[in-house]
Order: sequence, then C-alpha cells, then structure tokens
Amino acid sequence: MSKQIILVSISNPEDMHIPPLALLYVGGALKKEGYFVRVLHISTEELSKFAKKIVQLDPLFVGFSVITGNQTKASSDLSKLIKKQNSNIPIIWGGIHPSLLTHQCISENYIDYVVRGEGEKTIVELTKALEGKLKLKDILGIAYKNKERKPIINPPRPLMENIDDYKLDWSLINVKKHLDKQWGCDRILAFITSRGCPFNCAFCYNLRFNQRRWRPHSAEKMISEINFMKEQYNIDAVRYYDDFFFANPSRALSILKKVKLSWYGELRVNIVSDNLVNQLIQTQCKEILIGCESGCNRILEMVNKQQTVEDIRRAVKLLSKAKQVKLTSSFIVGLPTETKQETFKTINFALELFKIHSNIRYSFGFYLPYPGSDIYELAVKMGFKPPKRTEDWSKLDRWSNKLDLTWLDWIQDPNYFMKIRRYINLLPLKETKIPFIRNIPEKRLKQKDFSHNLELNVLSYVQRQFAVKNSFIRNVGGKILPYIRSK
Repeated sequence: MSKQIILVSISNPEDMHIPPLALLYVGGALKKEGYFVRVLHISTEELSKFAKKIVQLDPLFVGFSVITGNQTKASSDLSKLIKKQNSNIPIIWGGIHPSLLTHQCISENYIDYVVRGEGEKTIVELTKALEGKLKLKDILGIAYKNKERKPIINPPRPLMENIDDYKLDWSLINVKKHLDKQWGCDRILAFITSRGCPFNCAFCYNLRFNQRRWRPHSAEKMISEINFMKEQYNIDAVRYYDDFFFANPSRALSILKKVKLSWYGELRVNIVSDNLVNQLIQTQCKEILIGCESGCNRILEMVNKQQTVEDIRRAVKLLSKAKQVKLTSSFIVGLPTETKQETFKTINFALELFKIHSNIRYSFGFYLPYPGSDIYELAVKMGFKPPKRTEDWSKLDRWSNKLDLTWLDWIQDPNYFMKIRRYINLLPLKETKIPFIRNIPEKRLKQKDFSHNLELNVLSYVQRQFAVKNSFIRNVGGKILPYIRSK
C-alpha cells in the first residue's frame, strides 16, 4: 500500500475560516489518480504540534501551498521542524511565492522540490517520479536538486486550457469548520470559479503567474457544484474569491441568478452601470470590493490600472444607490515615485467617497514590492532590498508593519502609513452621536496629524471591542455607537 500524501496550508488564526482552495484542486487531482491525500489547514500557533503529527504519519511527501507574507515564514518554520525530526521526508513547495522566486526557494536546504505555476498535472507527475515511475528531468514545471545538491529548474508547464478538467474536492477538509458568519448569514462558504485576470496592473503577481489570462470554469459546472454544496452543507451565502469574477458579466450573473444565494465578489469600476447595480440588488449581493488603488491620476496611469479618479467617483455614486450592499474600496499608498502630496490626494479622495457612499469601508494598505510584478524592479532600483532568505519575505504583509519603505525618501517614521490606515479604518466613527469623537479621524487625516498615539490606540481598542460579540463595551455602548469595525 502506498504511503499517504500530506498537503499543508498555514493561516493566521483569524483567517482559518477561509478554506485552502488551491489544495482542494491539487489534492483532488492526486486523489483522482488513486493516492490517499490528507489536507492539513494549520494555524500559525500550532506548528510544533503538527510537525510531530506529520513526522509520525511518515508520508510519501509533504506539500506546502505558499503565498508571500506571513505564510512564507510559517511554511519555512514548519518545513524546518519536519526536516529536523526526519530529514528523509521530501518537502515540496508550490503556490505563488515559490513559483515567482523558484531559485531562491529550491536553494533552501529544507525545500527538496518546487512546483511552479498550476500544480494539478505537475504534482501527479512528481509523485510518480518519487515512486520511481518517471524521471525528474522529464517533468515540466518543477525545480529540484541534483545529486550534488545543485538547483535544477525545468522548463515551465503551459497553462491548462480547460480548467473544468479539475474541481475543488471538498471531501478533503471539514467544510463545517470553514463556514463563516456575516451580513446576517450563518453559513458562508468561499468559492473560486475562474483563474487569472486579463488586466496588467503593475503591482500584481498575475502578470507572471497567470500570464494575463482569464480562464473560467463553465457556468454550468459552477452552478452544479455550488448547488451541491447548498444541499450538502446548507450554505446560505458564497464568497467568490476569483481574481476577476466579473471578467464576463453575463456569465457571473448567470451563476448568481441560478444559485440564488447571498454573495460577495469583486468588480472593476469601469463595468459599473445602473443596470449592473440593479442586478447586484436582485441577486442578493451583500458586499462588493472595488480596486480604487489611488486618488491620483498619475499614479493610476503608472500602475496601468486603466481607470481614472473620475471613473472611480462615477462608479461609487452609482453603487451608492444600492445602500444595502456594503462597498469595500481598496487603496494602495506609498508606491515607488509617489510623493507626499500624492499620498494625501488619495486620502482626501477617500474622505470624499465616504461622503458619497454611506456604507463604504476601506482596505487601505501601503505598497508591497511583490516579486513578479512590473513595478517590482522599479522598487528595487529606488532602494528596496529583496530578502536573501525565503523566510524573511514575511515582512511583505499588508496587515503588519515590518517593512521600511526604503524606496520613498520622504518617509522618516516607518509607522507613518500604519497610522494613516488606522485613522482611515476609524472613519465610521462619523456615524456616532458623540460630537467630539465622531470628527477625530477625519480631522487628523485632513491635517496630516498622526502624533496622537494614545488617542489612536484608545479609539482602535474601542473599535476592536465593538467587533467582539458580547464584549462589555459592545453591550454597554451598543445603543450609542454603531458597529464600527471595518475589515
């Protein structure tokens, strides 16, 4: 009997409800070939415990799905722990990070193989090679070490033309642990119906990873699979985590109308119209994310966003007609060549949009120089020093503050953008009935005054407490303050 295969995805504790979708595809491909596969979704706080468990299971190999950021270090740490206890267990890394930084990853002594790009076909062939049935040199899309431990990188594997050949295998996880609650829904499940994006935003990994191509599952297949999950697990809403769910609006709307579930998804501002807004309401949309990115047209042009400030303003005005749909707008500040004046153009624009749309919230982060994006080389040229060790890429984390923005000479305080983001997230205080407090975030942002650390910490604490069900502050202040947490 063949040994089992273990596939690992590591998440922060607060993200454990998001299922490891990539591993459901890869694991499903292996299972289809007759292999016994176990998917482990591990919290960053449980690495030591699972290292012991994995070693005891003595698998054929352990495969990690890795993205750049906190997951990079956590995957490095767990790989090292496994190797320390049993160096004979092969460690395979796949996913976005090792696909874009293949040579650095395969050079690490705790990584034996790298799967580059899409993994369904590659992982099956690599498994057969580990069983002695294929030769490593003949497998497209892998990197490995030769007998002298020198890195060998094989030619890439072409993208799959028909992704309907593979599916998410939900039997590999406990689905109930990945059901989320929000918007009055109790059983929300994440899903993905397509791969890639046809646009060429200069800060995005998709240009290299998906080669600027959008490849969908057929609408019929998605409708069937989501309806199955609805019957099997009684899900009442779906989060569509596609890079561009509305690349084909008629396809997206066909899926939404047939499955008849509340939903979250992403839109580009240039496809927003009166008709689409009406369709959002009719299909029970609960939340939409739009990528605004900047309030400065020069920056939008530099990053190839193919939209203008006026396009964003127009879309937000249209979306404001659907007040029941929460609107989340993502912004990036601190891009290479961005001036302080341009940063505050973006902040002022966010304040303007907050007046237009009463149910808008922000995902506000500083630029992170992800490898594989067009603007990455510009960041390096202007002062960014790429980490020399794989685990040190953990500093590229949108929600932490580990990165010095060395490509901007006007930033003195490394916490500068963090403070901006915290005040932006406090803007919903405007909805409270307390005159002094309700105006603080907007006042600080307009005045560029981020020196009030105690004030910021107190307000942020109150905001976090309102996000915790049955907390003292939420119970006592619920009649005065609205729920103000902004994700």
